[in-house]
Amino acid sequence: MTKIVEVGVLGLAIVAGGYLLGNQIASIKTADRSVQVRGAAELPVVADLATWALGVSASGEDLSVVQQQLAGDIGKIRAFLAKHGVKAEDIEAGSLSVSDARANQYNNNASGPRFVVNGGVTVRTANLAGIQKAKDSLDELLGQGVVLTNSYGPNYAFTKLNEAKLDLVSRATAEAYKSAEQFAKDSGAVVGGIRRARQGSVEVLGRDSFVGESEQVNKVLRVVTTVDYDIR
Repeated sequence: MTKIVEVGVLGLAIVAGGYLLGNQIASIKTADRSVQVRGAAELPVVADLATWALGVSASGEDLSVVQQQLAGDIGKIRAFLAKHGVKAEDIEAGSLSVSDARANQYNNNASGPRFVVNGGVTVRTANLAGIQKAKDSLDELLGQGVVLTNSYGPNYAFTKLNEAKLDLVSRATAEAYKSAEQFAKDSGAVVGGIRRARQGSVEVLGRDSFVGESEQVNKVLRVVTTVDYDIR
């Protein structure tokens, strides 16, 4: 009989312990009533800066003649850009390099030119329309005997990111709040204050996915915010 009573008491203790533990877990969940939501916002923008690097090369046996040839080609490039509305102050001289085949002991090509000089210009301008016209008319340079060894760009950038960022983040946060409201409505609750907010970095995307972002004038800014709201 005594053993039966002990077993009964032990059983009650286990049941009571389980009840208290269950209530403790329930209270912890209840005390942490919150919902995490995300809000995204996008903003179409137009680039306001264009950069373009144009390179040329000249070669020959007489360095002074090669230099004159290179200077002539660069002069034609500058005149070409000016024709399409690019200001002189927006055009900078590119890096200049000179190679001497005779100074290179490992060069076995004795039949090639002795001197090769590389140079060009770098454009940085807000005149995107002029740059686009120049790009579409590059055959004019070829007609003048100018052969470009490289053409990096044009590349387009949006430089007013900080000005657009505030409105973009505000819109993303508003979208997050709408999601929290819908969750609360479906749960029969009310959205409280913000417990925690995390803002992702602003992405600059090209409008068209099949072209690189830097090559596009039309771009899209996108940001995603993650917000934890109290739920009452």
